[in-house]
Amino acid sequence: MSALGGKRARRGVVLFAVAAMVISVAGCEYSGPSEQPAQTSPPSATSPPRSFEDNVGEVARLLEASPADPGMPSEAEPAGKLSLVLAPGDYMVTGACAGVYGAKLTIVKADGVPEASSFECTSTLDRFVRHDGGPITISAVPPTGKPSATGVKVQTNPDRRASDLEDVSEWAAQQLQPHLPGELRGTSSAETTTTASLTAEPGQYELHFVCAGLPVAELSVSSWGGAQVLAPVQVPCSGSVFKVPVLLPSEGVDLRMGPGGLDSRFAYRLVPSQP
Repeated sequence: MSALGGKRARRGVVLFAVAAMVISVAGCEYSGPSEQPAQTSPPSATSPPRSFEDNVGEVARLLEASPADPGMPSEAEPAGKLSLVLAPGDYMVTGACAGVYGAKLTIVKADGVPEASSFECTSTLDRFVRHDGGPITISAVPPTGKPSATGVKVQTNPDRRASDLEDVSEWAAQQLQPHLPGELRGTSSAETTTTASLTAEPGQYELHFVCAGLPVAELSVSSWGGAQVLAPVQVPCSGSVFKVPVLLPSEGVDLRMGPGGLDSRFAYRLVPSQP
C-alpha cells in the first residue's frame, strides 16, 4: 500500500470514530446538575385570630385580674363596665383590651360629664382620678364586638406622685383665680431649681407668680431665643401673687424657679396686656 493510501485509510478510521462519538452523545439524555436547587420555604401562614375566650384571658392578664372579676368582659357583654359608689379619695382606673387595635375608656362621675381617653391594646391605660365621693361609672368599649374584649378595674391610687401632682394642680387653680382671657398658665414642683416653658407669642404681658413651701423663691425669665426678660428677683412665698410686666421679644418663654424642696410648689401665668 502506498503512503498516500495508508493516510487515507487512517483518516477514514478517525472520521468513523468521531462520527460514532457524535452519534453516541446525541443519543444521551441531559439530566442537569446532580444537586437540585434548595426549595424556598413557603410563606408562613397568618396566625388565626384569637377567640373571644383567648382575648378575655389576655385582658385578665393585662389587668392582673380574674376573668370573673367585676369590670371584665363576658359572653353577654364583651365591653368591660363598672358602676359603683366610691368614698372620697384618690383612685387609679385601668383599662385593657385585646383582639382589636384600640378602645376608649370613659369615666363619668356624679356630675354626669364624661371624661374619655382612647388607648391602644398593646398596653393598659392608667387614669388617676380624684373622687369627691359618690357614684362613678367606668367603661372600656372596643370599636367592634366579639371576639374583641375589653375590661376595667379601679383601685386606691398606688402612686403618690400622681396625688402630689393633683395637689399642686388644685392649689394652683385656687391661687390663680379667676381665669383670664388669653392667659397661659402652668405649675411646677421640684426638689431643686427648675425651668418651665410656655409657648407664647411675642408681645407685652403681665406675669403672675405664686410659690409655697419655701421662705423665698428666686424667679428669672428669658425668651427661647436667650434674651433676658426678667432679671433674677426674690419673691416671698407668703401666698400673695407676685405681678410684673414683661415684654417678650420673640416666641416662647422660660421661667427659672428655685431653689426647690420637698414641699415646694410654683404656679405662674402670662396674661396678655390690654392694648
